[in-house]
Amino acid sequence: MKRECKIINGGDGAVFSLFGQSFLFSTNTLMYFPITECARELLLKESSLLENKVFLEPGEISGERQKMEPLEADSREAFLSLLPKEHLSDYLKRYSEDEIYFTLKKIQELKQAGSLVKAGKIEKPEIKFGDYCLKLVQSTRCNLNCSYCFSKKSRDFDMSVETAKKAILFFVDNFGGKANGDENCRYIIDLTGSGEPLLRLDFILEVNNFVQELKKERNINIFCQLATNGMLLTKKMSSLLKKNSILFGVSLDGKKEISEQNRAGLKYDLVAKNIQEMENKDFFGLAATYSGNNHDFVEIFKSLYAFNPEVVGMKPVRLVENDPNSINMKNIEEVKNSYDMFAKWLYKQLVSGNTKLFRAFLHSEDYFARFMKIMLHPVRIFYRCAAGVSSIAVDGKENILICPAFIGKKEGLLGKVGEGISLDKKDKMENLYADKISYCKNCWARYSCGGECFAEAFLNNGKIEKPVPVMCELKKYLIQLSIFFWTTLRFSRDDLYRQCLVEY
Repeated sequence: MKRECKIINGGDGAVFSLFGQSFLFSTNTLMYFPITECARELLLKESSLLENKVFLEPGEISGERQKMEPLEADSREAFLSLLPKEHLSDYLKRYSEDEIYFTLKKIQELKQAGSLVKAGKIEKPEIKFGDYCLKLVQSTRCNLNCSYCFSKKSRDFDMSVETAKKAILFFVDNFGGKANGDENCRYIIDLTGSGEPLLRLDFILEVNNFVQELKKERNINIFCQLATNGMLLTKKMSSLLKKNSILFGVSLDGKKEISEQNRAGLKYDLVAKNIQEMENKDFFGLAATYSGNNHDFVEIFKSLYAFNPEVVGMKPVRLVENDPNSINMKNIEEVKNSYDMFAKWLYKQLVSGNTKLFRAFLHSEDYFARFMKIMLHPVRIFYRCAAGVSSIAVDGKENILICPAFIGKKEGLLGKVGEGISLDKKDKMENLYADKISYCKNCWARYSCGGECFAEAFLNNGKIEKPVPVMCELKKYLIQLSIFFWTTLRFSRDDLYRQCLVEY
């Protein structure tokens, strides 16, 4: 019984098993509990146990509606009568009467405490985002030819400095925090584009100067950042970026062989030299794109962490499922197995005192770390990402897009810088959340997942909100793996668990 996951009560939660341990997960509260085999069987076979009417209200027993008095705390007979007689006699062949009684009693306690509640549909509350991001698609040109790249390499998409300035002013005045009553927000200007940003260094420096002037003039928290493939990131270049307060990170796919294989034109040794010669690595991170042929997470992480960055993250490639490099149903079990090994390795690093490495993982934008953080501090989420809600992209033709992946695609168009964002499209994006997405609204993981990546969905289905089944499978598994990780840590090293609660 290594892996198993079953929905309970039509989507109110799930019971799953990993590595011989079973867990109960509540959809609505995001709370989770390790459970016994007896509890696992009762919850899966006796769906009425989680219905609101069973405890402390009239309920259905043995298929007949009966008037029930509130159950007394020690009323063994009343608790056992919740199970049909033929079911109870069958359970008694495998479990003692005491175990069945205490299991039923514990389920009632969890319900009364509000830990297990029916997962009704929730209207999206007013959300303060804190961070607002503008992604300037300043170019799609690149000095590499990555096997999984979706960008159109053309000068036709190069952005002028004037367009960039117009986009930034629109972003700050009409889209960001002040426009939404969020005075203390951060404004992030991402200069990565859809190619290699350092090919346009003059553009970057001029736009950054404008941003720094705006910061002083408006007294707002605004800054520029970018991600580079590292080929042009010489010691002089990295010093220049740091001098101008531009945050940056490097993207590599792990070791030399696999990185150069996936990224045609990459000179790994040159990139390694550039990173090693950086004057300091404050606020510097490394990120990897993993794929169907590159998902040894331990090796990828170790190879990037060896450069001593502040953070290391790994995210899945965005490809159609029939692409040989994609994450698909043929290799999903291999990917899960790799995540199993990675989670166990991370755990050993943490309990052995290597908190610096664990911090580099959990403070990153890593795909698995996302769910680890959600399960450490269970708070319902409503969106998969900020695209179109607190994050927008602008291309060289002043089109406002959901994200850079939609350049040249009308399905991702929100408006024009000079005209603003269509109210209908703005409303549509704000309503693409867990309970309003027809494909997601009955999923047990909806409040800990939020839905599909719009670019991934459109690439595979032609609809920005329609999930890709294999990615649903992966995300739900990472939620389960996160629950297993934190539960194990809490029971074996409560001191470390409490430290993580405070730090992360």
